[in-house]
Amino acid sequence: MLTLLPSLLTLKSVIIGAVVGLLGYWLIRKVKMMKYKLPPGPLSIPLIGNLLQLKDGFWYEKFHELAKKHGPVISVYVGPRRWTILNTIEVVHEALVTKADDFADRPKTVSSDLLTEGGKDIALGKFGPRWRLHRKISSNAFRHYMMGEELELRTHNAVDIVSNELIKEKEAVDPKKYIELLVYNIMCGFCYGKSYDIDDPEFLWLMKENDALNKAVGSGLLEDFVPLLHYYPTQRFRKIKKDWDNLKMRIGYEKFREHENTFDPGNIRDFIDCLIKARKEAEEEEGEGKEIVSDLTETHLVMTLMDIFFAGYDTVRFTINWVLLHMAAFPEIQAKVHEEIDRVVGKDRPPQLADRPHLSYTEAVLHESMRLELALPLGVFHKTTCNTTVGGFDIPEASLVFINHWALHHDPDVWNEPNRFIPERFLNEDGKLGPKPKNWFPFSAGRRVCLGESVAKPELHLVFASLMQKFKVRMPLGIHADLSPGGNTFAGFPKPYNVFFEART
Repeated sequence: MLTLLPSLLTLKSVIIGAVVGLLGYWLIRKVKMMKYKLPPGPLSIPLIGNLLQLKDGFWYEKFHELAKKHGPVISVYVGPRRWTILNTIEVVHEALVTKADDFADRPKTVSSDLLTEGGKDIALGKFGPRWRLHRKISSNAFRHYMMGEELELRTHNAVDIVSNELIKEKEAVDPKKYIELLVYNIMCGFCYGKSYDIDDPEFLWLMKENDALNKAVGSGLLEDFVPLLHYYPTQRFRKIKKDWDNLKMRIGYEKFREHENTFDPGNIRDFIDCLIKARKEAEEEEGEGKEIVSDLTETHLVMTLMDIFFAGYDTVRFTINWVLLHMAAFPEIQAKVHEEIDRVVGKDRPPQLADRPHLSYTEAVLHESMRLELALPLGVFHKTTCNTTVGGFDIPEASLVFINHWALHHDPDVWNEPNRFIPERFLNEDGKLGPKPKNWFPFSAGRRVCLGESVAKPELHLVFASLMQKFKVRMPLGIHADLSPGGNTFAGFPKPYNVFFEART
C-alpha cells in the first residue's frame, strides 16, 4: 500500500496544479475582458460557467428566455468559454450583413478539427482566399449539375424509387428510411453520379453510421469545453474519431480516387469531376495557379465533397421528415395542398420547377414547417475576425457568436401565435406567396449564408410536391402526432413516428 503513495501524491499534485492553472487562466481572461462593455447574461461559476443552468432541455429555448431578461444580445459561459448569442433579427442583421466581414470566421475547436481535418472544408474552414476558392468551385458545380432539368431529373428518379417501395407498405411505417433513401439518391446523383435501392448495403450502412455520429456530435463533445482533454481524449471521443474516419474514407476518399482513375475532361459527370477539373486547370496555369494548387490537395477537395454531401443530405432529410409529420397532424391543411397540386399539376406528370410559382400554398406549408422546426436551430457558430460591436456591446476579436434562429422564428412580436402551424402567414391577400418575412431565417445571411440555398429551396419544393401528388399521409387511428422535437440543441429532427402512405388515384 505504501508503494502507491508517491503515485497518488503525484496524481493529486497534477490535479491541483491543473485546477490552479485553469483558475489563473480564467482570472487573467476575466481581468482582460474588463475593458470591454460585454453583453449581459446570467451569473456564471468559474470554469463551469452556466453549464448547470443549461444541462436540461434545449439551449436555444433557454437562450430565448434569457434574452427576455437581459436583452437581444447575451453572454453565456459554456465552461470557461464565453458565447455571444444574438436573438433578434435587428442584431443579427447588424452582425451578418452590416458588419459581414467582422463575423465571417469560424472558431477552431477539437470537434471542428476532427470533422474537417483541421479546417480544410467550406462550412467550418477559416474565412479567407482558400475558403473563397472552394466556395466558388462548389457554386459553379451547383449551377451546372443541381439546377433546372438536372435537379428535376435527379429528384423525379429518387421519388420514383421510394414511391415504388412505399406503395408496397400496407401498414403504418416510419418514413425515416424512405426519406433518407430519397435524399441520399439525389445527393449521390449530384456528387457521385449513382443511385441506390432501399436494401443496398452501402445505403443501410451510411444511414446507421450517420445517425450515430449526429447523435454523438450533436450532443456536444467534452473535449471542446475541457482543455486538458485535448491531450487525453475520452473513450467516447476516440470512438467518434474512428467512426468518422471510416465514414470519410468510404464516402469521401474512395469515391474521389475512383473518379480520378476514370476522369475524362471531356465528360464531366458530377461534383467530384468538377473538383478534379478545377485542380487540373490550376496545375496547368503558371504563376498564381501554382499557389492555388496548394489549396486543392486531395484532403481539401475531399473535405469540400463531404461538406456538400452531408449538408445537403442532413438538412433536407430533417426538413422533409418534419413536413410529412405536419401533414399527418393537420389533415385539413394536407387536403388544401392536394387540391392545389391537382389543380395546377394534375396527376399525369410530376411537378416541375415551372410549377413552383403557381403552387403558393404548397410552398407556404413548407415554409411554415421550416419556421416551426429548424434543421439547425442555432445555425453554425461564427467567430469574430476583429474587435467589433453589435447591439451597442463590445464583441472582442476571436469571440464565439451564435445566431439563435429558433428565437427569430418564434418571436411573438413578429409572428402571431408563433407556436401554431399557420401556412397562411406566408401568403398575401391574393393567396400568392408574399415577400419573405425578415425573421424567416433558415439559411442564414452574410458571408456564411448557406451555400446550397439556391438549390435547397427548389429541391425541397420538388420533393414535397411530388410526394403529396402521389400520397396521402395519415396517422394510425387513435394516435396523435407528437410534434415535440426529438433532436438536440444543435440538430432538429422529429421523434420517431409511424404513418400510413395511401396512394392517391
